[in-house]
Formats: sequence, structure tokens, C-alpha cells
Amino acid sequence: MTVYIEYVFIDNFVIDLLLFMTAFKITGKPVSKARIVICSFSGAIFALLYPLITENVYFITAAKILFGLFLTFIAAKFSSIKDYVSFTAVFLGLTFLTGGTVLGMFSLLGLDYSSEYSIGLMILPVFIAIRAINKLIRFIYRRRDVAFLTVNAEIVCGDKSVQIKGFFDTGNALYDGLSPVIVVSKNAVMPIIGVDLLKNAGYVSLSTAVGKDKKISFKPDALVIYSGGKKNIFNNVRVCVVNKTFSGYDAILHPALMEMENERKIAM
Repeated sequence: MTVYIEYVFIDNFVIDLLLFMTAFKITGKPVSKARIVICSFSGAIFALLYPLITENVYFITAAKILFGLFLTFIAAKFSSIKDYVSFTAVFLGLTFLTGGTVLGMFSLLGLDYSSEYSIGLMILPVFIAIRAINKLIRFIYRRRDVAFLTVNAEIVCGDKSVQIKGFFDTGNALYDGLSPVIVVSKNAVMPIIGVDLLKNAGYVSLSTAVGKDKKISFKPDALVIYSGGKKNIFNNVRVCVVNKTFSGYDAILHPALMEMENERKIAM
């Protein structure tokens, strides 16, 4: 029985630690490492003790919920009841979700919950579920940021123009001399690419995972960014064309254009 106690304690301590860290990440609350270690340790001790007290499933379920409410109460400092309730809801939701993942995986593999190796493997499905949740959260936040920072724009070259959706990316630090560079999908600018445009084309170096890569670029007559029902016209911009297709937008805009746009609004 000693081996089982050790496994149960370690499993529950690690699982509770993962759950608390994920709950803090989702809610954006500042993390107190000492508090989550104490809560995880307490949760592991509770997991060892409650089977010795009773086998009544209703009493055990109620005790788990009440103890979970207590752990979330001491896990962080809350500014209001609403703050506490939202954090607790996230933590309990994660608990039920990861618990369901464990049940599903063990049932799928036909593993015996009471066996020694099964107890030792319980951390694995929880870890997989937590990783999947974190990836989903990053995807949701990324989509939200893209929606917030996406604007309608227009690239004008002579008598030709093309409408695009541009995304302001603070990570775009490309300049060609003094001209900020925007990165546009080839498919988006195909309607305005012609012989005259290609005659005046140049190259811009992009940093990639394998080093520097030269991409074709051109200087349009104007880049028009529509914001708040107004036109913001930029004449000193370089367009870099790439084969990549972006998700939710056509071009990566330079953050300097956002700053220039804001300066114009302030000046007005």
C-alpha cells in the first residue's frame, strides 16, 4: 500500500499544480508560486485521506467540491466575489475536463484504474489535455488580436489598385532605407502586378528559420489605410511580396504606419 500512497500523492500534486497554473494563465491573474504549491500539496493530501473516511459517493463528491472551493479561495488574492467566482469556475471546469480526459483515455486503452502502473500514468492524459487547452487559448487570443488590429487598406499603382485586409504586427521591423515595409500575399496583389511594375521592382531581405531570404518588392504610388471612416494615405512604403497565404488578412502592416496614423488623428 505504501507504493500506491506515494503514487497517488505525486500524481495529485502534479495534476493540481498543472490545473492551478493553467487557471492562472486563463484568467490572467498574477501567480503566487508559494500559494499554488501549498494548494497543490493540500489537494494531494486530501486525495490520500478522503477514501479512508467514507465510500459514500455523494459525500465524496460534495467534499471534493467544497475543498476545491477552499483551495481556490486561498490560491490568490481576489478583488471581488465576481473575481473569485470566475477563477473558481475556470479551475473547476479544468478539473472536470481533465478528469473526463483521464476516464476516456483509460477506458479507450482498457486500463485498470486500481493498478500500480495506471496510477503512475494518470499525469500523462492530464498533461496532454492541459497542452491542448493552452494551444486553444493561444489560438483564440491570436484570432482576437488579429480581428482587433485588422484594417481595410488599398494598394495603388498608377491607374490600378487592389483592396486588401492588413494586420498591424508589432513584430514587423522591416525597413528599406527609410521606407517601412509591408509584407503582402502574392495572391492579394496579382491584379496589379504587370510588366511596368516589375521593371521597377527590387528585393527585400526577410529573416527566416534558415537564414536570410530575398523577396521581390516594389514601391506603390500609395498605400491607403481606412480607419474610422477616413483615408490615411502613405506614399513612402515598400511592398514585399511573398507566396505565403495568411489567415484572416492579406498583408502584414508595419507598426510605424499605425503610429503615423495616430499622430495624424492627434494633429486633427
